[in-house]
Formats: sequence, C-alpha cells, structure tokens
Amino acid sequence: MWLYNALILSFVVGFSLTGSGQNKIKWISWEVVADRNQKLDKKYMVYICYGGCRWCKQMEDSTFADTDIARFINNNFLPLRLSASSKNKIIINERVYALKQHGSHEFNELAIELLNGNMTFPSIVFLDENFKKISSYNRFIEPHNFEMLLAYYAGNFYKNTIWKAFTRRYNRSKYFQPALESQD
Repeated sequence: MWLYNALILSFVVGFSLTGSGQNKIKWISWEVVADRNQKLDKKYMVYICYGGCRWCKQMEDSTFADTDIARFINNNFLPLRLSASSKNKIIINERVYALKQHGSHEFNELAIELLNGNMTFPSIVFLDENFKKISSYNRFIEPHNFEMLLAYYAGNFYKNTIWKAFTRRYNRSKYFQPALESQD
C-alpha cells in the first residue's frame, strides 16, 4: 500500500509540475535587448521587483501565475524581469547600467531610470518596440485588472483612448481573448 501511495503521489506531483511549467511567463534575457541587430516587433513589459518584497511575491504567485495572463504576455510582449538591486551590469544601446546608490539603498541604474527614481515595488513598465517608455505602474495589480492593462497596451488602445474610458467598455472576449489565442 505504501508503494501504491508513493506512486500516486509522484504521478500527481509530476503531472502538476509539468502542467504548470507550460503556463509560465518566458522571461527573456537582457542580452536580447542589448542585441539591437535583431528586429523585435513587440512591446516590452518589464517587471521590476525587489528581494523580500511581499507584494512582489504576491504578484508572482497570483497575477503572473495565472495561465491566461502568462500566455497573453508570452504571445504579445517581450517580458523582462529586473531585480531592482541586481548587481549584474545591463547594456542597452551601448550604455552600461550598474548598481548605484539611490537614497539609502543601492539599485540598478536601469531600474532607477525606468521608475523615474520612484523605487516602489512591484513595478510594471511598458515600453514600445524601440524601448521607449510608454507608462509604468508601481503597485501590486490583481489578475483581472492586469488583464485589462495588458489588453490596453498590446492593442495600442493607449494611443487614442484614455484608461478610464477603456475600462468602462472593456470586454474580455473582445479585447483579451483574441490576442490570447493568437500566436499559440
């Protein structure tokens, strides 16, 4: 009986690990951004986190763990993850971003630049295809609201529709679902 229970448990654990692995965000490396020779025709979504931040952990465990959100991000954005206290140097357009003192803490210069010095976590920054900042959000965002935010930027609605108007007329099957199913 012990062997039978162990086999069942290993099957369940193995199946759940395999299944959840398919729904994770496929974070790209910063080297991809540094290599500007390749033409990337998607917007960037940069997730900036900080070690020990409970809301960052909550964002990762709930919002980013959502199957549809992960798939939507993978299909429509180039997702980048940046630890605000990263000691790794990041090179973008021949500029080197390194750790720098900012207030009483050390942060990576890229995080400081993307957040305009407002070091609040978790933060999401949307950048266009040329790595120009579109907008940033400095707080935990629940899955439903994050879904609307993703659709707003992926569909270029931010160019001619204010956020409040977009949220009033938001319809998941019209704005989120079609982009979720594309490129799978």
